[in-house]
Amino acid sequence: MRTQTFFQYLFSLIVLLSTTSCGPESPEFVSLENMEMFSLEDGNFVVKADAVLYNPNGVSITIEEIHVDVLINGNMIGNVDQKVSSEAKKKSEFSLPLEVQFPPKALFSNFLGGLIDMATGEDFEVRYTGYIKTKVIGVTFKVPFDQKEKIGLNM
Repeated sequence: MRTQTFFQYLFSLIVLLSTTSCGPESPEFVSLENMEMFSLEDGNFVVKADAVLYNPNGVSITIEEIHVDVLINGNMIGNVDQKVSSEAKKKSEFSLPLEVQFPPKALFSNFLGGLIDMATGEDFEVRYTGYIKTKVIGVTFKVPFDQKEKIGLNM
């Protein structure tokens, strides 16, 4: 009879835990901050930004992977594919630095249009799309994001 009582308590505990949804939650994408684009001495361009996320869990999480595709004016110019091992504290925001280097020809699919944009100081639309892979109490989450912003080119 004791074994049956034990299993009844165990079953009740499992039902209680699953209905109160106390399991781990996926981190939330908040924003991209500090976006900038500039040229390097070797003639290449660099786009930098910080991805800001929020950890809603009562425990720390581990960031395992970052995948970001970077598009400028609708043209794919590069991506970031990083394996990382970083920790984010419980119930707090955290940021991850992103950086993509690319040659000028990737920026200007329409060469004449690109030169005119550069000469007139027109802003470029930069779009970051991808995911950040995290682990919370052994459960893996892919946190997707898709954000765009207009930025100027600093020469």
